[in-house]
Amino acid sequence: MESRMDKIFQAYIDNEISLDEICAKFNITSWDFFKKLANFCNLHFVDLDEDNDFIYEGIPFSLLLKFKFLLIKNNDGFMIIRSKPCSLELLEQVKTFMICEKIDTAIADELKIAKILNQIRIQEEIKRLSIKLRLEWQENQKRDDQSCISQIFDFLLHEILSFHASDIHIEARNDDALIRFRVDGILREFAIFEKDVYEALVFHVKFLACLNLAESRKTQDGSFELDFENERYDFRVSCLPLIYGESVAIRILKHDKEILDLYKLNLGDKNLEILKKILHRPNGVILLTGPTGSGKSTTLYACLNELKSIEKKIISAEDPIEYKIPLVQQILLNSKVGVEFNSILRVILRQDPDIIMIGEIRDEESLDIALKASLTGHLLLSTLHTNDALSTIDRLLDMQAKSYLIASALSLVIAQRLVRKLCPWCKQKSKKHYIEFEGEFFEPKGCERCHHSGFFGRELIAECLEINEDLACAIRENQDKTILMELAKKYGFQTMFEQGLKKAKEGLTSIDELLRVVR
Repeated sequence: MESRMDKIFQAYIDNEISLDEICAKFNITSWDFFKKLANFCNLHFVDLDEDNDFIYEGIPFSLLLKFKFLLIKNNDGFMIIRSKPCSLELLEQVKTFMICEKIDTAIADELKIAKILNQIRIQEEIKRLSIKLRLEWQENQKRDDQSCISQIFDFLLHEILSFHASDIHIEARNDDALIRFRVDGILREFAIFEKDVYEALVFHVKFLACLNLAESRKTQDGSFELDFENERYDFRVSCLPLIYGESVAIRILKHDKEILDLYKLNLGDKNLEILKKILHRPNGVILLTGPTGSGKSTTLYACLNELKSIEKKIISAEDPIEYKIPLVQQILLNSKVGVEFNSILRVILRQDPDIIMIGEIRDEESLDIALKASLTGHLLLSTLHTNDALSTIDRLLDMQAKSYLIASALSLVIAQRLVRKLCPWCKQKSKKHYIEFEGEFFEPKGCERCHHSGFFGRELIAECLEINEDLACAIRENQDKTILMELAKKYGFQTMFEQGLKKAKEGLTSIDELLRVVR
């Protein structure tokens, strides 16, 4: 009698049920499913990775895409790899393009095949456009014709923006160039460019950013704006000379990106209550801490959005200005003309502000001005680079701030990180057993909606340290971090890791992702 699983295998082969439906309904990973499917079909199972030597020269990409298959070199022939058994039609088609005596077939994970086919598609399009570019050079005998290199750059942007990337990296190597992009804090490879195309691409980016095209020995910074699919984007360009050529980093900022309100930050109910209470005090210092890319600016802007009022004068000093906020007077810092943090902070204080926001406390002088400003009746918000909330006290002391001044001025420290959110469409219950942690957790799988990564977007994890009377007294007495933690815990302080663990149990992120970011 045919087993239940055999019926599922046959339904999948006959396109009567999708992989997503199978994984969701039967709580099975795609890897396990295809391993069992290969056994059902009496075929070899191949665990694909990007290092496999795939063959696609001489085979139309349209054929690869139509039958969703890959081809690799076998011992004495070729192997067709699909997520389903190979049809006679496909075998005949492959034989018309590949001259060989033996063609084997094998089963592999559908998700991995789709991911690799997409990489082949990108590389093939770059190859086609590169050939077109070189023909253009031959005809014109010059490199200043931007038409084809514009197509290459537009293709690159279109593909990368579809992933909701935050940064693009164009990096020269010895014989070629690597293009990478950052999504949810993780760098991914996009494509390999030949050196001459890389040089033309860098030239084009510098042209768009109004940089010195003849200068490649010095660092340069610039920016440009472009429209893509009815969206306006700002691109911040940084050029750095390296031994093999310039490294170009492009920061991507959506022009009309919505400023989050405090509720949408997902700080947690208790943390949100603390933050809102302290935000509406007339004076004090609120510091946000965390590494670059941890979402500090987003939280700062959400705070300003909460505070903006016709009854309050709010001035911010920023570099760059990422969001434009009504009722906030925003200053763009520019060291080239002397508009710097320390000098502008003194001028701001003469402008009769109620609330001041400075992008980052960078040195002892700006810290001293900031702390004293709060003692003269101003609410000041800024950022600092520390690992956690309690480490901020030590960092301020290292910057020569007096302990009594810290105790009197500091109101709140928010330390935060961003963890990747599990894709809500394909996440699955984790089969791992964690000795340290109790409860049920989830893990990534991968689907088309998350570009087969298993993650979609990012989630904030944070800790809010309110400097109450007891903590202020302990800081004034130079108590160590252990004592400060005990006092904070007494008042319900929750660490980033504790909040992250709670969110992992809710299925928002995975334990492995939490450990990667916090520990």
